[in-house]
Amino acid sequence: MRNDIRRWFLLISVVLLLAVSVTACGPSGYTTYTNEQEGYSISYPMSWQVEVSKDGTTCIIVSPSRTASLMIYVTTSMSAQTAAQFWMMSLGTHWGQIAQLENKAMSDSWNWYTSYDYEADTGQFHGEAYFMSTADHTYRLDTAARKDEYSSYPFQYMISTFKLN
Repeated sequence: MRNDIRRWFLLISVVLLLAVSVTACGPSGYTTYTNEQEGYSISYPMSWQVEVSKDGTTCIIVSPSRTASLMIYVTTSMSAQTAAQFWMMSLGTHWGQIAQLENKAMSDSWNWYTSYDYEADTGQFHGEAYFMSTADHTYRLDTAARKDEYSSYPFQYMISTFKLN
């Protein structure tokens, strides 16, 4: 009887230890990119590739299939709403017909949000962009993927890990 209690206690202790270690580290298979120059960090799947512009203001994190990406763009400070308007104009210039689905102020850490659909050479795509303005910078996180696959990518997790340093 006493040995059974010890075994149960040991088993419960091991399970709790494993649960705490997994929770503290975040999901397995993720790593973090930090941009010291522009003052932010973000977590992304290890299988995705990071591409950074020479000046460090643009970071693109691309899925292995190259059909999904998250782009971080940093510019001088402006209102998040103005940055969203510029972004939509830029998309329209590049892709032509853009269907804007949402365009609204946010009340959490992001100041502005917009979502849209567009047609590319390889099919119909969906995108969502989040904007945050500080005294020195405006940050844009823009996600894009094939419309029918968009929800299968970990965009929401990645966006939730974006932190200013």
